Amino acid sequence: MLSGYPDNMDVIATDGLPADPLDALRVLARPEAELDERRREQVAAAREAGATWEQVGEALGISRQSAWEHYAARTRAELAANAAANTELSEDDAMDLAVEEVRAVRRRRRAR
Repeated sequence: MLSGYPDNMDVIATDGLPADPLDALRVLARPEAELDERRREQVAAAREAGATWEQVGEALGISRQSAWEHYAARTRAELAANAAANTELSEDDAMDLAVEEVRAVRRRRRAR
């Protein structure tokens, strides 16, 4: 249990949901999307701070592999879209840029 947060704390009061199940699902989908975005932000912050995928998975209650697959997939898709949109770079130039960015991230992590 996290300090100050009871284990039995309800996030959504079920008695406040619409009676129609489909309307209730729509209501429940909104905070789920927001919660997923907040999780993504915190995973990114944890990784930027040097946390391993093992630590991230443990914090989320899932395996290292599951954490990596779920949270890295969006990044891979964004990188692929960015690469497709930047046709003015040659493949070699794009690879050099990517390698330099990885090196910069590693330098920042080591500097902590």
